Parts: sequence; structure tokens; C-alpha cells
Amino acid sequence: MIKRTLVSQPLESTKTQPLPFQRAEEIGSRKSGRSLFSNVALLLLSTALLSWSIRLIQSQLTTISSVDAVVNGTLTDIRAPQEGVISKVAIKTGQSLSSEKELFVLKDRRASQLQTQEISSRLNQQEAELEQAQARLPRKMLLLNVVSREAVNQQKLAVSENQQSQNQLLSDIEGAKSRCELAKLSYQRTKFLNSQGAISRANLDTAEIELKQRKSEVKSLQAKLATLQVNEDAVRGGLSLSRTRSNYDPSIRLEELQLQIAEERQGIQIFKRKIAGTKAELSQAKKDFQRKQGATIKAPAAGVVWRVTAQPGKFVQQGESLGQVASCKQRWVDAWVDEQKVQLLQVGSPAEIKLNGMGSSGTLKGKVSVIRSGIGRLAAGEDVAISMPPNLPRQTQVRIDLDAGSVSSEPSESGNLCRIGYTARVTFPVRTTSLFAGL
Repeated sequence: MIKRTLVSQPLESTKTQPLPFQRAEEIGSRKSGRSLFSNVALLLLSTALLSWSIRLIQSQLTTISSVDAVVNGTLTDIRAPQEGVISKVAIKTGQSLSSEKELFVLKDRRASQLQTQEISSRLNQQEAELEQAQARLPRKMLLLNVVSREAVNQQKLAVSENQQSQNQLLSDIEGAKSRCELAKLSYQRTKFLNSQGAISRANLDTAEIELKQRKSEVKSLQAKLATLQVNEDAVRGGLSLSRTRSNYDPSIRLEELQLQIAEERQGIQIFKRKIAGTKAELSQAKKDFQRKQGATIKAPAAGVVWRVTAQPGKFVQQGESLGQVASCKQRWVDAWVDEQKVQLLQVGSPAEIKLNGMGSSGTLKGKVSVIRSGIGRLAAGEDVAISMPPNLPRQTQVRIDLDAGSVSSEPSESGNLCRIGYTARVTFPVRTTSLFAGL
């Protein structure tokens, strides 16, 4: 039994332990496997480095990158239109705004109604004067009718009186003519008797004088008749030649009333226009009073709240700044480029802007609008230039206006302040020939 045990143990040991030449083969196979993996990894790494180097060289040859860049924009100050106390603040920093959105509400408890009361008093006075003028007009119209009738009657009476005087004169003329004929016959008889020596010369002279007087009487009466006929024509025409016209004359009074009525009507129209203007002024004064009591300040345009400086309960003066609104549609990018490469750029050159930390959603497009060099080294307009260390990096400011389509397609979340102030990396594509020409 013991021998079997001793013999069996060496046999088992020979089966479990490999021979020396077998170990060498296994070690050789393991080394060859690790060497192949390392070679493949090294090959892939070299390929990747080579590809990256090629792309880097290509990008260096075809593009210009900014040293630094930042998104800039237009800020609009919101100022108080009047003095008052801030009673409501309807916005907060970073909030997106639409046009005409309510921002602040101002209250002014010291607003006075003195102007409104003064205009109301003036309006009441004008309305009272209009009522008086409108009341006077019918009375004057009634008086005009009365005076018109009086004028007509006066003319009729004057014509009738004149005609009666003419008839009386015609009768007197007939009597005067008869007496003139009688005097003529008496003269002729006296003359004949005187020629016969029957009567004296004195009687003849008396008869002659009597004849002349009768003829003169006839002429005088005929002249008066002509005068009366002229007066009749004047009366029919509304005139008077026999006496001076006064305010007691109905015709004069008629003309005065017609003039007064025309002036009264014109005055009524003037009062109406004044009242209309005063009412408009009163309406505007009431609106101003209401506005001063509670003025609402609205957003001038769409954008985002950049800063809020007013707080509820704060008293502000007219023109004092209450905050600022940034316009998301009026933005640009200020980039700084190495001065040696800026000669490859020009106004209108395209640019690609990648906002830092935004990924693919933060890519914008634009074009160069301004190239400003000498930043920090030149005070424009001064004779003395600023000396700078020769080894200091020199950069040029380039302004890029964003394309309208790029701005409209950009997402606008509340609170991002239109990304004004975000840093970015700007890439300007250039032609290879231009690059070598610059070198």
C-alpha cells in the first residue's frame, strides 16, 4: 500500500506541472498578443492625430478666429413721464416683453383740479353768454318786423302827404293863373285908356306891376310843384330831402336792426366755436388729471427687461430712469481679432458666431459691419499718440451685425436677457489665396 502511494504521487505531479518548453511557448504567445493590440491602438491614435492636425492646418489656412467676442445690444431707458409714487411694478429682470405691455403705474395724489375747475367756469360763462345771445335774437327779429311795417307805413304816409301837397299846389297854380290872366286884361285895358288920355300913367304902372306879380306867383307855385314831385320820387326810393334823417326815422332804425341781427348771429356762431374748443380743452384737462393721478408706463417695443431700478412706494421725479429694456432684434457681436490677420477681413465679410456653452443651438450668422483698430493705443483727434510696449498683443475690434433670419430663428427663453453679454467664438471664412497674399 505504501508503495502504491509513493508511486502514484509522482505520476500525479507529472500531470499537473507543465514542462519547461511548454511554459516558453505560452509566454511567447502572450507577448505576441499584447504587441498586436498596442500596435493597433498606436496606429489608430496616430491616424486620429494626423486627421486632427490636417483639419487644424486646413482651418488655420481657410478661417480666421477671434481672440474674444461678446454679444452686445441696444438698451432703452424707461423714464418717468411725470413725478409721482410707484404704485405697481409689473415686470422683473429677465422677463420677455411684448410691445405696449404694462411696466409701471405712477400715482400722484398731489395732482390739482384747479385747471379743470377754471376751464369749467369759463365754459359755464360762455354757455350763459350764448343763451343770452340766443334769447336776444328772437326779440330783435320781432322788433325788425315791427320797424319794417313802420317803415312801409311811413313811406305810404309821406307819399300821400306829398301827393296832397301837389294837389293843393295844382289848385293854387290854377288860381294864380286865373289872377294872372285877370291882371293881364286889366293891364291891357289900363294901357288902352292911358293911350286915350282917360287915365293917368300911374294907373298904368300899377296895372303893370300887378301883372308881373301874378306871373311871378305862378312861377313860384310851379317851382314848388316840381320840388314836391322830386320829394315824392325820393320818398318812394327810401330817401328824404325835406329833413335830416335821425334814429327816429323807421328806415334808419330798420337798417340798424338788420345790422344788429347779423352781428348777433355771427356772435352766436363765435360762441358756439368757443364752447366747442373749451369743451375739448376741458376733456383734455380731465385726461391729464386722470393721467397724473394714475399714469401707466408701457413698453416702447418688444424685448426683455435688462434692469429694474424702481420699486413700489418709491417717489420719482419726471424724467428719472425706472429701468432698461433690451431689444432682442437690435443686437450685434463685438469680436477682437489679431491685428496681423484683420487685413484679410473687410466690411461685408461673412461670420459664424458660436456662443460658449450653448452647443449647436447657439450658432448665429452675421456679416462684418465695422472694423475699428487702435483700441487702447490711440486717442482719436489728439496730436499725441499713446506709446505701447512692442511685445504687447495688438488686436482690432470687429463688429458683426447678425442676420435677420439668424436672430428670428434663435430660441428666446425668459431670463436669458437676449444673450447680451454672452461670450462667443467668431469664425471668419477666408480664401486661401487671400491668406497667402497676406503672408
